[in-house]
Parts: sequence; C-alpha cells; structure tokens
Amino acid sequence: EPSQYNLTGRAAPCWSWTVGWPEVVLRACGDMGVIRFLYGELSHEALVQATFFSSLLCFIVGVYWMMRSLKDSVFASVVGLEYQPQAKMFSLVVVSVVLVAYNKIVDIVPRHRLFAVICGAYSALFVATAVMLTSTTHGLVGPDGQPIPPSPERWLGWIHYFAIESYGSLVVSLFWQYLNSQVNLKEAKGQYGLITAGGQIGAITGCTLVVGSKRFGVPQLYGAGGLACLVSPLIVQMYLCRFPPDEFINVSSRSAPSSAKKVQPGLFEGLRLLIRHPYVLGIFAVSALFEVIATILDYQMKVLGKAAYSSTADFASFMGMFGQAANTVSLVFSLLGTSFVIRNFGLRPTLMLFPTMLVVVVGVVYFVPSMWCLFGVMVAIKGLSYALNNPSKEMLYMVTTDSIKFKAKSWIDVFGGRASKALGSVVTNTFKKPVTNLMFYGSLVSLAIALGLLAITSTLGRAFERLTASGELIGMDNEQGEEEKQPLKHAAAEDEESPKA
Repeated sequence: EPSQYNLTGRAAPCWSWTVGWPEVVLRACGDMGVIRFLYGELSHEALVQATFFSSLLCFIVGVYWMMRSLKDSVFASVVGLEYQPQAKMFSLVVVSVVLVAYNKIVDIVPRHRLFAVICGAYSALFVATAVMLTSTTHGLVGPDGQPIPPSPERWLGWIHYFAIESYGSLVVSLFWQYLNSQVNLKEAKGQYGLITAGGQIGAITGCTLVVGSKRFGVPQLYGAGGLACLVSPLIVQMYLCRFPPDEFINVSSRSAPSSAKKVQPGLFEGLRLLIRHPYVLGIFAVSALFEVIATILDYQMKVLGKAAYSSTADFASFMGMFGQAANTVSLVFSLLGTSFVIRNFGLRPTLMLFPTMLVVVVGVVYFVPSMWCLFGVMVAIKGLSYALNNPSKEMLYMVTTDSIKFKAKSWIDVFGGRASKALGSVVTNTFKKPVTNLMFYGSLVSLAIALGLLAITSTLGRAFERLTASGELIGMDNEQGEEEKQPLKHAAAEDEESPKA
C-alpha cells in the first residue's frame, strides 16, 4: 500500500493515508528530481503538516468563493448593484466593530480554538441568511413567484453583504495567522505552494457550484456554505492530534524565545504595533494598495457584466465562471510556480513581480476597456495574487513576533482590506456615471497606485533581507523598549542539519 511507508522508507501509521496525500502523489510522480526542483527538500513531517493546512484552506476558501460569487448577484437583486460602492464603504465600519470584538476574543480564547468560535458564528449567520432568502417577504421571490424589486431598504441584502465581506477578511486572515505561527521560513518556501494549491481547489469547487445555481438554488447554496464552515474546526482538531501544540512548536521554533510566542493582550495592541513599526506599516501598504486597484477593476468588470447578464442566476453564473478561471490559473501556478519562484529568485524580486504585472494590465485596460478584456485582466491578477503575491507577502511575517502575527495582522487584513476597498469604492462611486468616465479615470488611478506599490515592495523586500541576515525579530522589545536581536540564523542552521526525506 502507498500509505504503508513514508518517503524515508520507515513504516508509517496505518492511518497515514488520511493525512499524507502529498507522499502518495510524490510516489505516483516517480521522478523525485522534478519534485525537488519545484518544492525543494521537504521533510516527511513538513509534507504531512502541509496536507493539514492545505485541507483547511480548501474548505475556508471554498466557502468564501461560493459566497463571494453569490454575494454580488444577490445584492444586485435585493438592494441594487448601484449601491455596491456605498456597501463597500459601510463595510469598513462593520468590520471595524468585528475586528475589535475579534481582538478581545484572541485575548481570552486559545489560538487553536479560534476556528471553532469564529467559524461557528459565521455558520449560524449563513444558515439564517439561507432561511431568510426563501421568505416571500424578505427573500428573492414574492408570493406570486416573481422577483421582488430591489430596494436599499431591504436590510437582508446589506446584512448578507457585510457577513460575506467580513468572513473573507477575518477567517482567511485567521488561517494565515495560525499558519505563520506554526511553520519556519525555510520549509515555508516549499510548503506554501502546496498549501495555496489546496485553497484553489476549494475555490474552484465553490465557484463551480455557483455556476450551477439554477439547478441547486441560491438559498440552498447559502445553507451548504454555512454547514461547510463547521468542517474547518474539525480539521484543526485533527491537526492538533497529529501535532500536539507544545511538541510541534518546539520543533518549528526551536530558538525563538518564549516571549516571542506570547500574544500581548489589549483591544488595540495590534493597531499600536502597526503604527510603531515601519516594517509592519510596509506590509500594510503592500496589502492595502493592491486592494484599491482590485476594487476599481472589479467594479468596472461587474458594471459591464451586469449590463450583459440581467437575471440573478445568469449574473451569478458569470461570476462563478470568473471564479473558476481565476482559481484555475492560481491552482496551476501554485503547483508549478509558487515555491520555485520564491526559492530561486528570492522574496524581494517576487514581491516586485506582482506590481510590475499590475502596471502592464492596467495599461491594457486603459487602451481596451471591454468586458472580456477586464475579465481576462481580473483572472490574471486574482490568480497570481492568490498563488504568488499572497504567499510571498505572508512570508514577511516570519521575522515578526506572534503579537504582530495575530494582532497587527488582523488589523492589516481586516481593517486595512476594508479601508482599501472603501477607498477604491470612493473612486468608483465618484466616476461611476457615465461608464466612459469610470473606465478612463479608474484606470489612471489604478496605474498611479501600481507604480507606488512597485517602489514600496522593493524597499520592503530589502528590509526583509536585512532582517533575516542580522537575525532581528520585529516586535521583540526588551525592558528598555529597544528591539533585541534573536538567533534566527541559529534556527536556520538547525533546519539545515535536520534529516530530510
């Protein structure tokens, strides 16, 4: 049996087939040279660990993309697509409240139980939304079987929009917070491509279900998404059974001081760390500025798409098809390119590669402002964002303390993500009529931001190289308030000496 032995030839537990699919895939591939070429040398434990996180990201992102593909079509049918820029701006206030509550939860709930609390809450909310969408008073269809006219006074559309927006920011951010606290830099360069690929499999599955929304029904898909949210805490529990917290943290963070693993309490501790450390502010800029561009291009595509597909189901299918295409590009690149590019070119050139592509694609939209051109551009930037930009951006947290990983990162991903989308919505709301103004001025703003992002990634990448070379850990303060250097280089040396499969 393929699961009887691990890659080292030693006997593996009888249940290893349930968590060791990378090993089975590697054996099926036969040519280990190709695997090492793409992912580098990974230990047996690192492969099993990557499997768990890949499965976890699969369900989290799968639920998000299914809900995301439904979000705009339902909002357009219940409230009206012309109110989407206002919804994005209002969502900043909503997620800010959610973020404050989340930071309080982090202070009182163990990290590995955060998934049960957060995912359980969203599961209940999505299931309740599914029930309300079937209502002939508040849902999609009235008693006569005809669609209920959209209105900004229909509160269900706003609640469902804010719920999905906050889920995409909070739960995905929670995943990366937990992952960054569990892995080390050396193995992350090989693991992140495999982990990201799992997320794209989930995203493609979720989008495919939405493409068939006429067959399954929109409320039924909402209910399925709510129930699927409960799978994530179960995967985390299985992971903890395989990698007990104390035992595995000692392996992955041998030389990190215990104070670096502590998360400091305080509702606004993350905001304080964000403001205090320029390096963390740089990560904030890299995360936020891209979202401004994505919001502008996304709205441009949706305006042209809604004009071409008027019904809720048809527009949902169009968005589902977009999700399929974007995540297929991301899946292919995650498997074949993410780890290879990061390991061979280094983090700084990898960070700069994405804004360089943004400059090119925004120029294309400026000269060819059509729906299918925007469709192709959004597929390209979304696909490479998930497969290349996000993993490389997450590695920037490897030289920070857990307080920054859990507290400051939540402000960056949740508040920063919403703020940048709100800023993008200010642009789209200002130039939304006529459509020609939206296409012209939106493209000019996007181009200016892309050029600024290119300069910031260059500076941030250079700072990361300096930190890893010196062994400095951002956020680790001594009693005098000065940053002290940590022996990260010793951890890297120990990793080099650890046996590989």
